[in-house]
Amino acid sequence: MLRHALFVLCAGAAAGTLSSLAACGGDSPTSSGSGGGGTHGAEPPGRPSGNTPGDGSGTVFAIKKLYLGDTDRNGTMDPTNGWKSFGYDLDGKITNCSGAACSDVTGQCKPAAGGAVADVYPDGNDGIDNAFGHTLLPIITGIAMDASTQINDAIKQGKFTIMFDVEKLGAKDTYNPLTTKLYGGGDLMSTPSFNGSDKWPLIYELLNNGNKDSPKVQFTNSYVVGNTWVSGDPGTVNLQLSVAGFALALNIQHAIISFDMAPDHKSATNGTLAGVLDTEQFTTELKQVAGSFDPSLCMGSAIDSIVNQIRQASDIMSDGSAGSSSDTCNGISIGLGFDAGIVQLGDVAPKSMGTGDPCAM
Repeated sequence: MLRHALFVLCAGAAAGTLSSLAACGGDSPTSSGSGGGGTHGAEPPGRPSGNTPGDGSGTVFAIKKLYLGDTDRNGTMDPTNGWKSFGYDLDGKITNCSGAACSDVTGQCKPAAGGAVADVYPDGNDGIDNAFGHTLLPIITGIAMDASTQINDAIKQGKFTIMFDVEKLGAKDTYNPLTTKLYGGGDLMSTPSFNGSDKWPLIYELLNNGNKDSPKVQFTNSYVVGNTWVSGDPGTVNLQLSVAGFALALNIQHAIISFDMAPDHKSATNGTLAGVLDTEQFTTELKQVAGSFDPSLCMGSAIDSIVNQIRQASDIMSDGSAGSSSDTCNGISIGLGFDAGIVQLGDVAPKSMGTGDPCAM
């Protein structure tokens, strides 16, 4: 059912359709603290001190492999624990509990829609928050067991990629700040090599008025420390999966992106995209995808049951905070991984025709 994946990113207030994505700004960093069983855990490396401007010609990195969380970083299948390695500690709390011990968790939002604390709160490694990998990915792979394989096969075939144009990147291992522009890569129409020779067509909808030099996604405050690139202040990323020809939008708020560059800056590993999905926004998108399979799934007990499972996966507030015991969780943490090679920016692709909402009345 999952044919291929098309990922589209936008920093800022993402709209529901690709054609109406808007340019956006950043958010304030999520507050850290203790509670719920521990102190602040997994984070990207901090910003280097001082000002080290770019001194090179820049490099364009492109995702060549994506990790959804059903494998470890080496690509070995691990549906039970793979998700624990992808993401960051977004809420500033490390919650490692199981069974009855989870009843002692305090200082965090309470599960939604009758969800069980023991199912919602176990964190990944070093406090990683990734309810998407922990709870939602098994639902996806229950529908399409080879979802990860199909997505990565599409990348290998040149169907899509995401590109990070790190401007003025040179040979040093530390820069602060750098402007990085994000582009969606359309169908390359050939097998990519990711060695700098591929010229990927640019998705029109992620450019301001189709201007190649003016993408809607820009991290003007990104930095490099010890050859690790970090996006800077958290922002909002719109990432879309094409499920049976219909785009499922993952509007990731308070997003942090990072990746480790090789010393020669010609490849990258250990990429991380972490953030929060607004639960109700995500369920609305899911209903549209279900409706594309069968219009009868736009409403009714079958889709209501799935939606309720998604609500029960909520583990965080949509503003990226842990909330309090009087709050009901309304966000779903997400963590994805990726590796990248280097490419060139190609020409701008034609506009997409778009897809209507099958559940619109």
